[in-house]
Amino acid sequence: MQPPLMTRHHRRIRRAKLRARSELDIFQWDKHQFAEKDFTIPEHYDTLERIDYDKMSREEFIERFEEKNLPVVIRGVMEGWGACKNWNSETFLKKYYSQPFKVGEDDDGNNVYVKMKYFLKYAENEGLKDDSPLYIFDSGFVKRKLTPVQKRRISGSSSSSSSSSDRKSKRSGKRSDVSASSGDGKNKDKDNSVVGSKRARSGSSSPSGSKKAIRIYGQRDSGTGSRAGSSEREESSEKSRKREEQHASTLLDDFSVPKYFKDDLFQLAGDRRRPPFRWFVVGGARSGTGIHIDPLGTSAWNTLTSGHKRWCLFPPGIPKDIYDPPMKPFDREAVSWFHHVYPRFAANDFELGKKYGMIEVIQKPGETMFVPGGWPHIVMNLDFTIAITQNFCSPTNFESVWLNTRHARPKLARKFRSELERLYNKTGRCFYKDLLEKCRSLAYVPMLRMSTDDSSSSSSSSSSDSDDDLSSTESESDIGEICMCHKCKKKRRKEARRANKAKKSSSSD
Repeated sequence: MQPPLMTRHHRRIRRAKLRARSELDIFQWDKHQFAEKDFTIPEHYDTLERIDYDKMSREEFIERFEEKNLPVVIRGVMEGWGACKNWNSETFLKKYYSQPFKVGEDDDGNNVYVKMKYFLKYAENEGLKDDSPLYIFDSGFVKRKLTPVQKRRISGSSSSSSSSSDRKSKRSGKRSDVSASSGDGKNKDKDNSVVGSKRARSGSSSPSGSKKAIRIYGQRDSGTGSRAGSSEREESSEKSRKREEQHASTLLDDFSVPKYFKDDLFQLAGDRRRPPFRWFVVGGARSGTGIHIDPLGTSAWNTLTSGHKRWCLFPPGIPKDIYDPPMKPFDREAVSWFHHVYPRFAANDFELGKKYGMIEVIQKPGETMFVPGGWPHIVMNLDFTIAITQNFCSPTNFESVWLNTRHARPKLARKFRSELERLYNKTGRCFYKDLLEKCRSLAYVPMLRMSTDDSSSSSSSSSSDSDDDLSSTESESDIGEICMCHKCKKKRRKEARRANKAKKSSSSD
């Protein structure tokens, strides 16, 4: 029996798997058989408070949850969002058929992309068997102009049928032209102005002085027919244009930032300096994000448009070896944590979970999860999910974010502060003055120790090379002003690997 042919879809997915998780053999993605296990939990395990978006003001939310650093689930945020009708597999195939989306990083820190058409096919087939499937976690999605192919694809069935009929009539016209020209070659005495003849195509008139023949899809223009045909085509193109405009909204146009999280101070630093802060998230069951703390002390919100997510959260201050112990021989994926670590917290009627304040949540479609800064958390999809998530710095959590940023991203911190000074000198607003006063009051506060978690953007399909990475828990006094941005860390990883290779080669000699 011959093996099945490897299509382009299989080659693209295979290449993405090998690059995103090089530590795994291509045939070991289902070695633990997690697809056969049930990771759902009873509803009464979910005890987190839920509030209604339209019934709580912004000031009340800040006072009750953000200032007290407490998580909460918000209902009703998606009212009026275009994502309610546009974010599904069918629409994604029409609008983003050939658009690449990030599914991880390779060993050199380079992004790994898969086109939407290949990813959705993977999620419906081999992704159902993988232990921790590939997972779109893309922070670089922007407003993209639709290509001609995408425009034709989203133009709808009516426009496609009209265009196909036009193509058929054009082909039939060409055939009639060919037959007419061949007939004209055999019968010299026929009218020389026959449509499709050489004389007609060259614009010459017949001996009887008739006007020039105008060819429209193989037929002579009689005036009325031409106007009718052009009006039909214009009407069809107008319908196609309106339909295209109706479907041309991009991902950024399909959602809006909730009123509770409008104050994003990092935008003052500019897009070039600010770290990734917004992610488009799509994945099947058992995909997700491993245990982590959001970067730079920022808080986060996560709105789920479809599917269900399982969350586990821990209050700040818990030792890392409690919630993130070594998991050999398992990897550091979300599904591995729920299989290997979670049972410890659930044993003896959740004795350990209650001791450390573990919170469990089942996020349902249309709900928004608010995660305060400093809370370790882990997320796993229970079925095929689509979500949008964003990290932010607000006046409420500014002090914590400033201390983390001053340590991990000194260039960003300097740019941030200089922009605050510029805006204060320009506007004289007390808002900027208060932020500058906080910066000055924290000048002699020791640097906060960074979380060992790089970023919440590390998806389930991204691999880590702990031997090459500098420990992010080192203080700045130990390593100096080392920038922790993606570009600088990537450069240091390459230099470390180059040094290791040189050391091995010298020792072998």
